[in-house]
Amino acid sequence: MGPELIMKWIKLAILPILLLLTLGIYVLDSVDSINSIDSINSINNEEEQKIAEVASENDTAILNNSASSSTLVPAQAPALTSAINAGPKPEFAKIRDVKEKKKIFFEYMLPMIRQTNAAVLTQRESILTIQQKFINNGKIEPADQLVLDELLDTYHVDVEDEITMAHITELLSRCDIVPAGLILAQSANESAWGTSRFAVKANNFFGLWCFRRGCGLTPTDRNDGASHEVAKFETVSHGVNYYVKTINTNNAYKNLRKIRADLRAENKTITGTVLAEGLLRYSERGKAYVKEIQSMIRYNKLSRYNLDNRA
Repeated sequence: MGPELIMKWIKLAILPILLLLTLGIYVLDSVDSINSIDSINSINNEEEQKIAEVASENDTAILNNSASSSTLVPAQAPALTSAINAGPKPEFAKIRDVKEKKKIFFEYMLPMIRQTNAAVLTQRESILTIQQKFINNGKIEPADQLVLDELLDTYHVDVEDEITMAHITELLSRCDIVPAGLILAQSANESAWGTSRFAVKANNFFGLWCFRRGCGLTPTDRNDGASHEVAKFETVSHGVNYYVKTINTNNAYKNLRKIRADLRAENKTITGTVLAEGLLRYSERGKAYVKEIQSMIRYNKLSRYNLDNRA
């Protein structure tokens, strides 16, 4: 047996091992950390737009707004293995001091937000590494192909034939952080600072909808003929993960992702105040809702929770 043939057999023997090792590292560190909840589908078009649970014009009105109660629809969303254990959910309705309620709310939500953004950044760094190798070598290695296939599926980027640089660019526009200030403002607004029925009984701090019968809670003000429910999550952390996944994949927030990508390209800080401009379709209130979220970010100085472009 000649030397060339021997080398060929050695390469064939080693390659599967390298593929498994590489895939294990990437997938464990990145893909599992923000996996999708297949049983829940959020807004996909104008007809499915959610009605904001809280429509107050300022923080005081939101804090004083109590959501109506009704019987819990038995349902439970599949768990995300990466969800952080944030401890017992505070009973926000019992906290009368407004300043104290806000402080506890931010302290409760922030670790979950940080973890979700950190998971997304781990994925993003993997994509950037593969992108640079693609630029340098003009091809995608088999191990990198497996990683990209998983992430392209996670972020709903369709690939008909082979992966191109355009696919990687689109993936990077989706796999990115949502500023902590924006998440805090929306979660406070949508959950009436953790006191709404959906926040208390369904761990849903973002008013996210689902469309499978029994997947969540039935809104008391749902229009006749409507079939949506407000999604139920196993933990608040699962809800945070899914909210970020929704912002990063749903067509309703394509403009938000473009704003974020443009900020990246210009090496500018990604802020919640700027990204809020891409939330026109989050509520039927449109621009008024966007201005309310921006006002909450400014009034509560929520940008202080952002760490440059990282969280």
